[in-house]
Amino acid sequence: MFWKKRRIYADAAAATPLSRRARREFLRLLSVYGNAGALHAEGQRAHEELEAARTRAAKAIGAHADEIIFTASGTEGNTLALHGLLRPVLRERGTAHAMTLAIEHQSVLEPLRALVREGLALTEAGVDAQGLVMENAIVSAVRPDTALVSVQLVNSEIGAIEPVHQIAKGLRRAKHKIFLHTDASQAPLWVPVNVEKLGVDLMTLDAQKLQGPKGVGCLYVRRGTPIEPVLWGGKQERGLRGGTQNVPAIGSFALALEDAQRWQERRARKTAAVRDYLWSEILRLVPGALLNGPHIGDVRLNAPPGEMRAANNLNVSVPGLEAQMAVIALDALGVGASTRSACTIGSQDPSHVIVALGVPTELSGTAIRITLLPEATRADARRIAAALSETARRYKKA
Repeated sequence: MFWKKRRIYADAAAATPLSRRARREFLRLLSVYGNAGALHAEGQRAHEELEAARTRAAKAIGAHADEIIFTASGTEGNTLALHGLLRPVLRERGTAHAMTLAIEHQSVLEPLRALVREGLALTEAGVDAQGLVMENAIVSAVRPDTALVSVQLVNSEIGAIEPVHQIAKGLRRAKHKIFLHTDASQAPLWVPVNVEKLGVDLMTLDAQKLQGPKGVGCLYVRRGTPIEPVLWGGKQERGLRGGTQNVPAIGSFALALEDAQRWQERRARKTAAVRDYLWSEILRLVPGALLNGPHIGDVRLNAPPGEMRAANNLNVSVPGLEAQMAVIALDALGVGASTRSACTIGSQDPSHVIVALGVPTELSGTAIRITLLPEATRADARRIAAALSETARRYKKA
């Protein structure tokens, strides 16, 4: 029986467990209780650990240590990037233009939409049927008052890897400076996040997505990028983020980020092979299953990672199988999956990401997100496919 077997967690896009090394680092740093802003020995030890973590995180993404601002989440990092840069522009000019994608995470869309009430003109660019935006769709929409473009690196629902580097190159041809932000929260385990190669001015990261602890992340801010705080009350983090730093969580995050990038290519290749095998098993056991998002090419076991889809991501629709019911049934069978970003759970509307792909209305509520952990195996893939087949057999409507 399914329920007697070890559970399989396939919702890594929502949160990942701590890696062994990140857990050890977190436990080591729990003894560092001093405030990093204090002058006594306990405070200085905390300060030294904090700055060591800042240097480690910066090195992992090809940045300078003074370009790393630690935050409490990816959501906070996105708000700091967007409001911190655009609000001064709006105060000075009265209006400005920004661009993003219609499939962005809500922690990007909502802060930008909030600024519309303060005078921001916002363009939410569409994507193709695979969830990808063309560089020209962004560059051709640049206006004389365009101040910021925000394009995610990896989409949390369909795993689409957007051409951020190409967009950066296109924006550099503009007649005025346009700042580029990317929410890379979903990326470090699966794709490179070197800020110089990407060409971004701001980049958001979230520890819980890369086998680090919850409640911590960072915002990369390129030197010379004008930005002001959105959380006031202290001079910590270059005056951009008031509040005592959580040194154990920060240190654990920095180590997890370093590890994520160090073994990224090997991890992506291995996990993509399991992901592709899973898709082949789903096609075999669940006739009519559909893939939402970028193509993954052949389903050979040794297929290389798809260039435009995160290595651990499948987003599957089974016509006639309602997604929320399917996720509940899969959970009862020992498989943890989801329907969409955890930040939008509770909404009765179809996923805005799936709708943006042009999926027919009758299929918009059928999308099931399966995001594998790096440790996933072919045996796990067989069980996930079998559980989905059993779920479809029980609950699929004719």
